[in-house]
Amino acid sequence: VEGTISQGIQRCGLRRSRYCGLAKTSLQHQLTGAAINLARIDAHLTDTPRARTRTSHFAALRPAELTLDGAK
Repeated sequence: VEGTISQGIQRCGLRRSRYCGLAKTSLQHQLTGAAINLARIDAHLTDTPRARTRTSHFAALRPAELTLDGAK
């Protein structure tokens, strides 16, 4: 969720609304969400690699090969 909010702020300027009024501001947020979804679909279809910052620190601690009996 935090990544989506960050992406909306950085790419689409969600910190400030262009419009006055709840209805227009709500429409802006909905269109921004649709634009983010389209950008993510495009990245998926074109096999654009994700940023390295999305990798969990805990995933880096996991052993490369993991077997059930513990032997390599």
